[in-house]
Amino acid sequence: MDGRAGFDCDVVVIGGGIVGLSTAYAITRAAPGTRVVVLEKEAGPARHQTGHNSGVIHSGIYYRPGSLKARYAVRGSAEMVKFCAEYGIAHQVTGKLIVATRRDELPRLHALVQRGRENGIPVRELGPAQIMEYEPQVRGLAAIHVGTTGVCDFTAVAEQLAESVRAAGAEVRYGAEVTVVDRRAWGVAVRTGAGD
Repeated sequence: MDGRAGFDCDVVVIGGGIVGLSTAYAITRAAPGTRVVVLEKEAGPARHQTGHNSGVIHSGIYYRPGSLKARYAVRGSAEMVKFCAEYGIAHQVTGKLIVATRRDELPRLHALVQRGRENGIPVRELGPAQIMEYEPQVRGLAAIHVGTTGVCDFTAVAEQLAESVRAAGAEVRYGAEVTVVDRRAWGVAVRTGAGD
């Protein structure tokens, strides 16, 4: 890039998957008027990890209480469900079972109950008969039901995020593989394979 030619912006986000597009979305909502450009090397969004994962909306039950990961997982799962509902994206809050099949697994299960509650996650302790009410083919000594776990179509989420950031004035460039990031006196220069 020569000087500020190609594109001039306040923020460059590299990557058009769920993380990159969510970042651009958050910036455009928190600071309207910020000039945001998303650069994605592929021909569309969600072509790598985002488009190939299982689509789980994680509850945050495994994360240390009070940690940033725990707080973001709890908040993020609620925001993802809300986003999907708002834009008509396929999703389902199914909950999940965490099952102890051996006695030596019970202390860990009880610790997860406590961890979930400390993180503000709704958990329900289940006995063997209650497990079968949720999943007739599953047998266990005890289980917990985590009500906020779900699934969604992350490719559709990424597509909607791209549409939303564009509607907010950001630019999303596909086929723009970043080849160089260079710090300059005036900021950062980013070069793509297309020479931008």
